[in-house]
Amino acid sequence: MTKIYLIRHGEAEGNLYRRSQGQYDANITRLGREQIGALAERFRDVPLDALWSSDLCRTQSTAAAILKYHPELTLHTTPRLREIDVGVWEDRPWGDIAAAYPEQMAYFSHDPARWSVPGGEPYLAVAARMKETVLDLAAAYEGKTVAAVSHGLAIRALLCDIFGIPSEKIDSLPYGDNTSVTLLSVEDGAITVDFYNDASHLTAAGLSTFARQTWREQERAGTPVKKIYSHFEPLDPRAEGELYSRVYADTWRASHGSTQGFSPVVYLRTAQQHAAADPRCVMKLYQGDEMAGVIELDPERGRGDNAGWISLVYIEPEMRDRRLGVQLIGHAVSFFRRDGRTTLRLHVAAENERALGFYEHVGFRPVS
Repeated sequence: MTKIYLIRHGEAEGNLYRRSQGQYDANITRLGREQIGALAERFRDVPLDALWSSDLCRTQSTAAAILKYHPELTLHTTPRLREIDVGVWEDRPWGDIAAAYPEQMAYFSHDPARWSVPGGEPYLAVAARMKETVLDLAAAYEGKTVAAVSHGLAIRALLCDIFGIPSEKIDSLPYGDNTSVTLLSVEDGAITVDFYNDASHLTAAGLSTFARQTWREQERAGTPVKKIYSHFEPLDPRAEGELYSRVYADTWRASHGSTQGFSPVVYLRTAQQHAAADPRCVMKLYQGDEMAGVIELDPERGRGDNAGWISLVYIEPEMRDRRLGVQLIGHAVSFFRRDGRTTLRLHVAAENERALGFYEHVGFRPVS
């Protein structure tokens, strides 16, 4: 009998920024690195004969942590353990997807066998390749113990196949948390599940991604949940100059205590230049039908240092403390990564402790 520990990767950018990350190669977040540390401790004394992961960054980073206490192992990678390819949805905000593909979004969430978008990988094909991969690993390491790091929906599709759960009943088997562990036993081509989606190492350390998502608690309590998705729309500084100036004035006041020194004409003109270079440089974030925030990017500043520059990040006062700011940062990451930039930079007033705490939380560090 072969034992296979099937592990979901640590929290990655798509989980934090609420963007689709099927086979988009997202990085692990700061919380994800802490989760990986807890995972490594969990496997400190677990005998392992082999270590595998998908060939994407977030799974390789997760699997590599296990090597801390198992230096004798070599990390092997395969695209067969990858997440579902979501085609034209890759690296798009979930809110934008929900607005553009409402029917397909419903299928993806509740009956994925009916889901189909250009370039997308069929759900049943994901389940089949995951099952074949597990059986091949079991044959290659017969009688041994393997750890394999994969992805949320890929693992869920495999478990549904093993349990005989049809696509339209997928809600009966929830996703596993980041770095959750499933143990499979494989013998004579048959797969059984010893346990699944166990994240006790996160609960003990207070590192659960799901615990930060209040709607999951409502679902577990049996309370109907209506998710309000966030989506982006361009802000045209020429047509919406009054809105832009108000937002920038509010940001200036929050940073400096007053609007002294604020020159709306100068900043509005600069925003118009940025939007003219690329409409995605000045964007509004909506929570449902309400505008929640604004982000402005400077497409040229920092280019010589291979850095992307964020000129403005703003959340409306009544929308704060809803974890919407991370989605603005996610937009900046997506925009500048496609241009080959490797870091992000911005200015924050040294006395703005709230802003400093937020930026450090999402991965920034003070440099000057």
